[in-house]
Amino acid sequence: MKTVPLLHILIAVHTLIGAVSTFCLFYLYYAAWKGRHPFKDKLLLLALVWPLANLILMAANGMVCPLQNAAQALAGQSGGWVRDIYLVPENWLKIIPWTYGPSYAIGATLVWWRASRPGARHPEVRAKRASKGAPGPSA
Repeated sequence: MKTVPLLHILIAVHTLIGAVSTFCLFYLYYAAWKGRHPFKDKLLLLALVWPLANLILMAANGMVCPLQNAAQALAGQSGGWVRDIYLVPENWLKIIPWTYGPSYAIGATLVWWRASRPGARHPEVRAKRASKGAPGPSA
């Protein structure tokens, strides 16, 4: 099999991984806004674990994406940068690690903060408070 089709397959897979990463990032903020609990929402659990898995893979590879190494090998380059993702302008690719990491950290912090607040956005807690006559948080 020639390396050019394999390179395009690798780029397509990496693009899909990037799309899942972006979805996870947006879902973290949505879940924090809605007050979702990580142990009750499986999709939120995925959104929290996904970036950790990416970080572990990159840390094990010297903070370089393993797919970049594979793209370099398929392109026949021993160094430099090989385009390994579709749909994203090249000048954006260099800032992704510097924007996604802090964005994930902020999103995960918001999720844990919202989940730890008693009664925040949880209808069953608000219903118990209402039945006891205790004032609850405003909806």
